[in-house]
Amino acid sequence: MRFTLPLIIVLAATGLVLPSAAALVRQDAAPLEDEVAPDIVAPTFPQELILLPEEVQSAAQDGMAADTAELPTGLSGADAAWYRAQVAYVGEDWASARNYAETAAAGGIVDAALLAGIMARNGEGGPVDLSTAARWFNRAADRDDPVALYNLGLLAALGDASLELGRAEPWFERAARAGHIPAMVAHAIALRNSPVPQDAITAREWAGRAAQQGSAEGMYQLAQLLDAGQGGERDAAGARVWYERAADQNLAEAAFQVGMMWADGEGGEQDDATARNWLRIAAESGYAPAQGQYGLMMYQGRGGEADIELAAYWFSRGARGGDAESQFLYAFALARGEGVPQDFELAYRWALLASVDHLGAPVHDRDRDRLEAGLEGVLPPEVRQRIRAEYEALR
Repeated sequence: MRFTLPLIIVLAATGLVLPSAAALVRQDAAPLEDEVAPDIVAPTFPQELILLPEEVQSAAQDGMAADTAELPTGLSGADAAWYRAQVAYVGEDWASARNYAETAAAGGIVDAALLAGIMARNGEGGPVDLSTAARWFNRAADRDDPVALYNLGLLAALGDASLELGRAEPWFERAARAGHIPAMVAHAIALRNSPVPQDAITAREWAGRAAQQGSAEGMYQLAQLLDAGQGGERDAAGARVWYERAADQNLAEAAFQVGMMWADGEGGEQDDATARNWLRIAAESGYAPAQGQYGLMMYQGRGGEADIELAAYWFSRGARGGDAESQFLYAFALARGEGVPQDFELAYRWALLASVDHLGAPVHDRDRDRLEAGLEGVLPPEVRQRIRAEYEALR
């Protein structure tokens, strides 16, 4: 979706005619692969499962060794190993924690199996071992432990057939039904991206459950569904409310989206100052699409004073963050020489980079095409060919 903001620029001295500045652009949600396929680093062990007395935790943090920790009376062998595993884990003695957790897990302690799996997955206290992690998570999942089910989903999403976990989605669904909030979000995302239209209805339900329990990501996913009209009628006002709630919990993508809605007056009143503030929050959080759009509002003086130099700075931040719209805006600033020294060669480089998005898909934008053509008209052929060759080599 493009917001039209008039801006006609002509470089009379060179004869280079630049297009109107790119308007604020709404970014579509990332596909499922980007949203639920995890990095190898798993969530940390849930602190609420550490059941040591407070004074024991303090002693462990101060260096008390797990091997010599005084045990409560009456513990079985497995319980004693689990107690020592917790002491070692709190004290960041990873090797001992992993060893004791595996001993306790072998004795049937579910929480110990969960800790052993997380440490094997993360490579804490020993090498990364996904097969061992899956084995321990499966042991805990046999007792319907929701954290273990969710972690099995994360492992399954890696696509390693040797783990014999199948698809991630059934694990996420089981964890979601067991009350695990991040799994509710993952389940909602999977349903939202399903080719079956009716699944979007259920996606709204699961995203709503996560949102109602305080999940910022759940709020964001619910807002996306409402905004896109997936799983029901489009509800721009509702989407704006949930974007803003997620943004209040420091989710940069949500701050960006709600800023765009305030800028356009979509789902409620229009207010440039409020839009600019939300975009600032998202930009300062490092979200590249917001950085370019925040800079554009500064460039045009929307919602506050114009600041050409600071606008160019934010264009550059978003450009270096891989956002194609920001790359175009930075190329525009360089070609114009506003906020930065005029540099046609560098402008041409960024204009070429702006021709594809962060996923490598072509960007079809008339303004960018006009800028590229205009720059090609003022650069010597040998310079233009060299820059394009360097660009092609990077692709």
